[in-house]
Amino acid sequence: MKKIILNFSLLLNLGIICIFWWDGSGSLFQGTRSDILIATARISGLLSVFFVLLQLILIGRVKWLECAYGLDKLSHAHHLTAFLSIFFIFIHALFVTSGYALGSSVGFFGQISNFINYFELLPAMVAMSLFTLVFVSSLVIVFKKLKYEIWYLVHLFSYLAILLAFEHQMELGGDFIGNTYFRIYWISLYTFTIGNLFFYRFFLPAYNFYKHRFTVEKIEQENATTTSIYISGKNLNKFKYNAGQFAIWRFLDKQRFLQAHPFSFSSNPNDNLLRITVKNLGDFTSKMSEIKIGTKVVVDGPHGIFTTKRTKNRKLAFIAGGVGITPIHSILSNMDQNYQSILFNCTRTTQDIIFQKEIPKLKEKNIKIITVLSAEKNNQAENGYMDQEKIKRLMPDYLERDFYICGPKPMTKIVTKTLNKLGVPKNKIYFEKFSLG
Repeated sequence: MKKIILNFSLLLNLGIICIFWWDGSGSLFQGTRSDILIATARISGLLSVFFVLLQLILIGRVKWLECAYGLDKLSHAHHLTAFLSIFFIFIHALFVTSGYALGSSVGFFGQISNFINYFELLPAMVAMSLFTLVFVSSLVIVFKKLKYEIWYLVHLFSYLAILLAFEHQMELGGDFIGNTYFRIYWISLYTFTIGNLFFYRFFLPAYNFYKHRFTVEKIEQENATTTSIYISGKNLNKFKYNAGQFAIWRFLDKQRFLQAHPFSFSSNPNDNLLRITVKNLGDFTSKMSEIKIGTKVVVDGPHGIFTTKRTKNRKLAFIAGGVGITPIHSILSNMDQNYQSILFNCTRTTQDIIFQKEIPKLKEKNIKIITVLSAEKNNQAENGYMDQEKIKRLMPDYLERDFYICGPKPMTKIVTKTLNKLGVPKNKIYFEKFSLG
């Protein structure tokens, strides 16, 4: 129901914008080609800013949105919306230039020259340049050719671009001139967006840091490539999170304070310390063991809907791949004995198993544990990868279960397809991408 309301709200706002635009510019479609181009440019400009504001809401870690969709899906929608916003920005620039060029008979490039010399258009031109810079930097980082720190700093310019776009529309926007109601609506959109962004993305993490004073307490090596970091704080019993959730962590030392990364809680919500468990997968994670005891930490979260609250089924199956065991371990360690759960712990070798001392204790909670090794033959474990044969043989009641999957993207994709082929409905398979980009 919540998704229906939110989706309807999105369409409603698009409809309101189109109504206001038609009220101010609809008559231009009865005029010259120049008028039609200018009218089209106006709606393109309105839509471009609307989708930019939508991007901010989607990536703003807004709780009331996240509870409905999950932060990973919101992040994906944010990326898709970026293409819409940049498309409408360039359509706006192209059509408004063409429209005025036709009206003044100076030619397209002559009109560009006129715009450059028109001081009141400077905010719009700077905003367009900044939006383009942010968009291009996002494309570059996808191909791993730009450092995270540079990408992050470039993205800060998007806030300046949004303010410049607002100034441009209020000063020169044809649909706003003389339309007080549209101006009030547009200001309300900006206020709503920036208010949510500030509260959830900046104020709450800062408030929780002030309230709990998160600090690195100790660091333990789980195996050759995986490190657990324990974090203490004031009144941690009042910092609430659900087993299976994650947070975005910023370690306040010289090497890492500019970077914030998502990691799952591997601790039980009832533990005295918070814990994250990180595998060496890149420049940032390879140096986690070097963090000094006493380092302060900003915790942005909790986030995510990878929890048992998504189902009422008491028969569950968990499939963990490598470090994907971290949120699943948090869930299982917090689970009561009323569940009938099976854990498939998939790793390459026995040496790669994380929480080797803790996982056997889960059997006390009536949890069946099956180890699957892909690169080692072991009589105490299953060999190979998760496939239809293993699922049917080791879990004959698989159609009665809900599935939680966490691991590398290829594994998650393959296991999900395998379960679908076996007849497991999509709404009984839960997974969440923790890389926010």
